[in-house]
Amino acid sequence: MKPVLALVGPSGSGKTELICRLLAWFQGRGLRVAVLKHTFKQDLGDEGKDTGRYRRAGARLVALAGPGGLQTTRAWAGEPPLSQVLATLEPDADLVLVEGYKSSPLPKVALVPRGQASPLDYPQLIALVSPEPQASTLPVFRPGQVADLGRFILEFLGLA
Repeated sequence: MKPVLALVGPSGSGKTELICRLLAWFQGRGLRVAVLKHTFKQDLGDEGKDTGRYRRAGARLVALAGPGGLQTTRAWAGEPPLSQVLATLEPDADLVLVEGYKSSPLPKVALVPRGQASPLDYPQLIALVSPEPQASTLPVFRPGQVADLGRFILEFLGLA
């Protein structure tokens, strides 16, 4: 299995922004990075589109291809197992960043919003990102410390 790391935290804590900045930093080091975003929504952004119609009509796999990209949607009864989702991403990546899956066994970096104490309920927590100092035995990074966090992640995952 390729190295995988989850970024977790409450909605609005900056997970997407931090992942975008980490993507640019990792790409600058020649790494191919895949991203998986976990959602609880059943509408995958294709409501009112042909792809959504195909999916609702019973297609097990719907693909949308165009200049510069390929997007696929697979039908599942319930939520697809994390291991199977990661297996589809791994062949094209050196590293997989996951947004969410806070209760999974993946190693995690938690984003702590301003005014909130360190989270204690995330399993496999390896570091925190917070705009304020945190009382923690884990490494704590500020949101702007992308290079420091990136180096920490690479070392933790054995990619340094």
